[in-house]
Amino acid sequence: MREDWVKCRFEDLLNYEQPTNYIVNSTEYDDSYETPVLTAGKSFIKGYTNEKDGVFNNLPTIIFDDFTTASQFV
Repeated sequence: MREDWVKCRFEDLLNYEQPTNYIVNSTEYDDSYETPVLTAGKSFIKGYTNEKDGVFNNLPTIIFDDFTTASQFV
């Protein structure tokens, strides 16, 4: 590690929030709907939903998949 770098704990740099409140109920996506359903994976946009509850609007944010370690900056 370079001498001019500072060691920090990950949780001191970013706020983590469980995605449970933002998981859509339906998998019936339609391009005519307004709200994108996002994933940290390669596809990024899984589709669009018409659901109004549980929409995350605190942007910018990082979506992180703890299983694959994939991430997306939104």
